[in-house]
Amino acid sequence: MMQQSDGGNIVFEFKGVRLLLNCYENGVWRLRSEANGDFDCMGAAQTLAKDLGEEYEQNPLQVECETNGTLLTVKAPGGSFVTADGNSISFFDSDFVKIREISSLKKENGSFFVSLTAHKDERFYGTGERFDRVNQRGKKVNIYAVDRWCRTKGNSYIPIPFLLSSRCNALLMNRYEHSVFDICSSKKDVITIEQKYAPIDLYFFIFKSPAEIFSAYCRLTGFAPMPPEWSFGTLVCRYHPEFQTKEGVFAMIDAMKENDFPWDAVILEGFRPYNKDNLPELKEISDRVHSLGKNVMLYEQCGRFPHNSEKLCGLDDSYAVSSDEGVWLNETNSFNLVDNFSKKKMRCIDLTSERSRKKWYEFWESYINGIGVEGAKIDFCEQFPDRESVKFSDGRNPMAAHHWFPTLYNVLQFRHFNTRPQGGVNFSRGGGIGAQRYPFVWAGDQRREFFFLKVVIRAALSLGLSGVPFVSWDMAGYQPSFNLRDRHREERVFIRGLEFTAFSANIQTHGKIKRPYDFDSHTKDVYRAYSHLHECLKPYLLEQSGVSCETGVPLMRHLFLYDPNDKKAADTEDEYMLGCGLLVAPVLKRKTRRNIYLPAGRWINIFDGSEYEGGQTLKNYKVPLESIPVFRLAGAGSVCLETVLKNAKPLLKEITELSK
Repeated sequence: MMQQSDGGNIVFEFKGVRLLLNCYENGVWRLRSEANGDFDCMGAAQTLAKDLGEEYEQNPLQVECETNGTLLTVKAPGGSFVTADGNSISFFDSDFVKIREISSLKKENGSFFVSLTAHKDERFYGTGERFDRVNQRGKKVNIYAVDRWCRTKGNSYIPIPFLLSSRCNALLMNRYEHSVFDICSSKKDVITIEQKYAPIDLYFFIFKSPAEIFSAYCRLTGFAPMPPEWSFGTLVCRYHPEFQTKEGVFAMIDAMKENDFPWDAVILEGFRPYNKDNLPELKEISDRVHSLGKNVMLYEQCGRFPHNSEKLCGLDDSYAVSSDEGVWLNETNSFNLVDNFSKKKMRCIDLTSERSRKKWYEFWESYINGIGVEGAKIDFCEQFPDRESVKFSDGRNPMAAHHWFPTLYNVLQFRHFNTRPQGGVNFSRGGGIGAQRYPFVWAGDQRREFFFLKVVIRAALSLGLSGVPFVSWDMAGYQPSFNLRDRHREERVFIRGLEFTAFSANIQTHGKIKRPYDFDSHTKDVYRAYSHLHECLKPYLLEQSGVSCETGVPLMRHLFLYDPNDKKAADTEDEYMLGCGLLVAPVLKRKTRRNIYLPAGRWINIFDGSEYEGGQTLKNYKVPLESIPVFRLAGAGSVCLETVLKNAKPLLKEITELSK
């Protein structure tokens, strides 16, 4: 069966398709299909690393090969192994347990299809940002970035072809091109992956724990850099018209001070880059913000530059990506029909050209080190076209550009902003494999409704299970509710959204809705207490974020990551661990009671000190509107958590009083 072997590269044929098998470390296998008579070594991870000037070529391990009739056996030095015959390709761990089996592989109409067996009790997590639910078993998942405003089924701003099994193994389709994962939807207990426009490049991760999988995955695709301390605070962003003028920004600053609301940065959505006429007013705003010890961020649209940019900032057509039709490209069909009723044309910087990159960097220097901008909110990342007519200066295939372009752009912008002494950050709502390198993403636009509070938690947990550790969202929604019941009692949704956002990476206020200081006095009291509590949590958030950057394990963790053997934990999608020591159980309905599942361990309510043994469900647990159930794990591996909670006692007491 084996046709070629040099000790590290195993070439064989399966179902009429020539395949190359490599092992890069014990438990990490790579399987590629032939394309145009050769095997493409430049998958998504390798392409991104090369574009960033990093090492991207790995030497495979020397493996042992045995053939016995039609059976091929390939053994890694650490004990995991692969077998192949005419019917299947099987992956085993070092204990001889079969982890996954490929039962079918074919090429049809320009796409590759690979089918894999699934165990009956397996849950499947990952595939990037998902709004409908975290466990994607039974779903047909489109790995393609689409902006569908407030939809929860089928769309994703950050789709990642990474599938994590509850049986502690994972696979990655290492391509930026469009793919479809049918996860036991069309056929029971069968996963079928359709890879469009590219050969198969499948990585299999076979380990004993999710932590080992995340570490291996990030060794391939990149670990998240540590965000600056200030980005874990409160970011104030407001849509038109409040932040269109310095008077509007200064009014916000005064209102936040008057109400004793902490904040760390302002996102100036009204002051778009590519217009040097804005610079004097922007400098005045920046100087005042910096004089208060705060930070300034801008808003931009993922490498686009407008019609008049040549006159305003020297960016002409020669710096842009081109196509057969010129430099003005039609965006993809993934545009948002609510925002845009028809496609728009876009002109984008050519990231494959050193000349264009240099010019882009010089342009942003006037903002970063001239004005003092520490970051940006980067929008509309899902609209770059992937058509054959698109031309990059280095001649690369454009069919991967829809996911490759925003991923690389965001990483480069993050690195630009980090030339500031206090560090910089960008918040992006799009990308693909490698999105953890930005490092912050946010979950797009939702309405201020209870329904969408559930949605952002699912998005954060699914992204965490896809290797993206830092996730944010527009606190309690971006747009007013369509649900009259929620619109008339907007403060209830606001308070419930505030509560769990305070127990996340940061608080981000943004949207066409009431600002925190627009509410009644009681709601403002609740906001003040929780926003100060979030500030109190910063040492713990920084400590646990450091762990995320070293290991790949997310800051906001699905309970499956706490105990992979606990089936109830694996099925819980409305609770999460914040770092290693806090279990957060948000209230996501118009109710003041909820059931709370506590996995194994001893858990202490941080507000009233009540203790509970894990392995049980607390039924109808009382949660007044102003309170949220949060439990500290006794003996958690945090150096600072007890001190942080001790310092937060006055705020915890204040919140308890507000809930009476």
